[in-house]
Amino acid sequence: MRRVLVLLPLLVAALAGGCGSADGSAEPSRAATRSAPALPERAPTPSPAAVEGGLVSAVPRPTPATPTGSSSAADTSGTSGKAGSASLVGDTRNQVVLAPLSDPSAVRSEGSVGSTKAWSTSKVLVVAAYLDTVVDGDPSRIPSTERGWIRAALTASDGDAVVAVRERIPGSPGGAITAVLRSIGDTSTVAPDRSQGAMSWSPREQVRFMAALAAGRVVSPEASAFLLEQMRPIPQHRWGLGTIGASAFKGGWLTPSSETRQMGIVDGYAVAIITVGQGPAVVQTDGDAAHVEQMNRLAAILATRLR
Repeated sequence: MRRVLVLLPLLVAALAGGCGSADGSAEPSRAATRSAPALPERAPTPSPAAVEGGLVSAVPRPTPATPTGSSSAADTSGTSGKAGSASLVGDTRNQVVLAPLSDPSAVRSEGSVGSTKAWSTSKVLVVAAYLDTVVDGDPSRIPSTERGWIRAALTASDGDAVVAVRERIPGSPGGAITAVLRSIGDTSTVAPDRSQGAMSWSPREQVRFMAALAAGRVVSPEASAFLLEQMRPIPQHRWGLGTIGASAFKGGWLTPSSETRQMGIVDGYAVAIITVGQGPAVVQTDGDAAHVEQMNRLAAILATRLR
């Protein structure tokens, strides 16, 4: 029993690291910095999270969303039980934003949030900057090792992989990312050289970015198509937009009290959804927590706005 009590704090501390801290999105962990140069060429498969002392913590799969007609779903959302009649007007903890790809300037937003940290949605920006500065917008020139890192970063939200990709960007990674954003008309988002996950990236600007991707305007048409093809999460992360038929999307999450968010393409629309600490949190494959149930509800509400 004394041995268990000694190891327990190590286990708790180790789980604080994943999608927002070990991926270069926020400050990379010691493990991420140490292991990035030696990553394998192929994308790693999801596995239990190893922690100090040789312990392994089993990572549960996301729990199914509560049916939208149940009273418990209504309690966690702050809206009515049916997604079709739910409203986010006046809601300050949840937001959905959408724009038709045929007219990206026609942005619609419902709800609002006070904090918009990018977390692992910033991984897409890191890869875009890599494509722009390292291979001149031509994905066919990506070496096999880097290709594996990119796949791991955008499908499994692998933190070590995105740190390794970022280290390949010459000069200032933050400057390269910001240049990509400016090229598509985002005049407000500023990326740092490190800890990209901690930067603010509004849902409206994420919708702008996704619309630009769909139009082939991010770095190059080939780079845009490549990014969209890579934005196909592993099965364990296909909640939220993945439940309403998104053709490409990327999420970001960190703790039970912070943002869980996604951006993607759904039925001819660029979309973004975000919740700030709403509802129960579910531990993900990286050891961080995401508000899966609430994101499923926001995706269902969003789907009714696309009709």
